[in-house]
Amino acid sequence: MRRRAIERHVRDHPPSFDAASAQWWLDLVRATIGRYFRPQVVGAAHLPAGRALIVGCHSGVVPYDAACTLAAIHDATGRFARAVGDRFFGGFRVVEDFLRQQGAVVGSPEALTALLRAGHMVLLFPGGAKDMERPYLTERYRVLPHRGFAPGRGGYIKVALRTGAPIVPLAVVGAEEAHVMLGNVPWLARGIGMPFFPILLFPFPLPVKLYIRFGKPIHLPGGPADARDQDRVDRLNRLVRRQLQQLIDDTVRRRRGIIVSRYARQPSTRGPS
Repeated sequence: MRRRAIERHVRDHPPSFDAASAQWWLDLVRATIGRYFRPQVVGAAHLPAGRALIVGCHSGVVPYDAACTLAAIHDATGRFARAVGDRFFGGFRVVEDFLRQQGAVVGSPEALTALLRAGHMVLLFPGGAKDMERPYLTERYRVLPHRGFAPGRGGYIKVALRTGAPIVPLAVVGAEEAHVMLGNVPWLARGIGMPFFPILLFPFPLPVKLYIRFGKPIHLPGGPADARDQDRVDRLNRLVRRQLQQLIDDTVRRRRGIIVSRYARQPSTRGPS
């Protein structure tokens, strides 16, 4: 009953979404970090006309990737994609209210389900803020099996099965080099109430070039009943992680340069750039 009530509420009353505010925010993104990082979009034709769950892995210690991806989707389709924020942001009322004005939801599977059933495109990073803790030297551009990507979890898979929404894999390449995270200080992060406290090579972001690439939609086999089968969910979770990792790896191989950069039509036979 609670889930159906939330879904009806989100469908009939989107969570404080304000189109004018969302447009202002996307224009600001384009005029600031968009000009700084000069994102190049690849594969926008893979974005469906209807509902879709766009799934990526956070790239870097600041979510430049999410903001630039939302702007890229709007540029390509004219639609305001909704985003799912990490539960961490729910602890700050001002931040959460701002996110909701842009149409985002914070850590609510029921609200995510309702948005998809209402026909929206939703941007989700299942690894959440945990993705941003990856040290550059050892784990850059790796889709790690934690949070929503972890065995026994896979909430985004369950939502896709319940709603019949295709999953569009998203690769964002470039932001890992903007700051270059060398390590994390967990005890200091806990002391100030942050998910992590990074040790950065560059405190101010380098003007790296971002590549935002949408892969072919993944239509999961199965339906709502399969969302209750955790073994099946785990298998599909591994499938999506594997395809997402392949998309990221291929995009990294095609990148030529980091700041002065171009995207090659054919992947390099050399290692990651």
